[in-house]
Amino acid sequence: MLSISKTRAKDRFAAIEKSQKKALDEGEEKAMKVSEKTSRLKAIRLAKETLDKEQSPLKK
Repeated sequence: MLSISKTRAKDRFAAIEKSQKKALDEGEEKAMKVSEKTSRLKAIRLAKETLDKEQSPLKK
């Protein structure tokens, strides 16, 4: 009887660890997507600023 309880506890612990790891992986994936989006937007902003600086002397 003790071994059955111990086996069940180990199985339950393994399932909890697996679900926590999955949640962590999802969180990391979301953070990575946000970081990629931020980098992309920064690159677009910098390109626009450079283009604006190049065009502003032409307007004067």
